[in-house]
Amino acid sequence: MSRIQVRDGFLVLMAALWCADESGVLPIFLLAAAVHECGHLFVIRLSGGTVHALCLTACGAVLRCSLPPSPFSRAAICLAGPAASFALTALANPLGAYRLAGASALLGLFNLLPVPPLDGGMALRHLADGRCAFLLDGIAGVSVLVLLAGGVLLWKSGFGGWLFLAGLMVAVSFGRA
Repeated sequence: MSRIQVRDGFLVLMAALWCADESGVLPIFLLAAAVHECGHLFVIRLSGGTVHALCLTACGAVLRCSLPPSPFSRAAICLAGPAASFALTALANPLGAYRLAGASALLGLFNLLPVPPLDGGMALRHLADGRCAFLLDGIAGVSVLVLLAGGVLLWKSGFGGWLFLAGLMVAVSFGRA
């Protein structure tokens, strides 16, 4: 990998999260995210792809790379991040690192949502290979609505607005994908 790019939005988001993080889970989530991205990197290299840059944005990490032409290889690359997250969960839980296990499991599950540019949505797009685009967009749209509605319900119940904010970020990213 030739370079790591850090966007201003990422720095602003990290500063805001650091200030709001009363329980100290931000470093744990950052470790879980790093392992998740390493899963993608490993399978990109394993499948013969080349990583040119890692770009950290307010909406997450974006790998700029040359991928193999096979839709199955591309889907495997997408699913490698959640697989690494679940592997970290399986390793951390027996060691008593329950917060790390939970953060990694949440990250893996969230990224499996069938909404581009999340891993689950991108894997479906690669496997469909242009077919069923209307159906996949419908599934993604419903997923975003469910995420936003769940976020509003949790916010109203006093559990904070983090899921709603995550839903907004996914909705904005889906609109760009």
